[in-house]
Amino acid sequence: MLTPKFLAASVIALGITAGPAVGQDATRIDADTQFTQLDGDHDGYVTRAEVAQLPGLAKAFEKFDTNRDGKLDRAEFAALVAAMK
Repeated sequence: MLTPKFLAASVIALGITAGPAVGQDATRIDADTQFTQLDGDHDGYVTRAEVAQLPGLAKAFEKFDTNRDGKLDRAEFAALVAAMK
């Protein structure tokens, strides 16, 4: 099971320190920021190789790749982050 401790470690590992803007959903901000940081080639997807540096994300990758295309789009990645909370 993915835990809040893992999410905190992921956020720290990615160097994410900014809080959400007033009135914005913190979960969505975190997921978007993490997605942008992990999408190294900026193709709009996070691949298994791009999440390999974070073992907890790599472990959950298959479960959240709902369309089984071998990559996570923003919605799939947001679902993964939300499940970790």
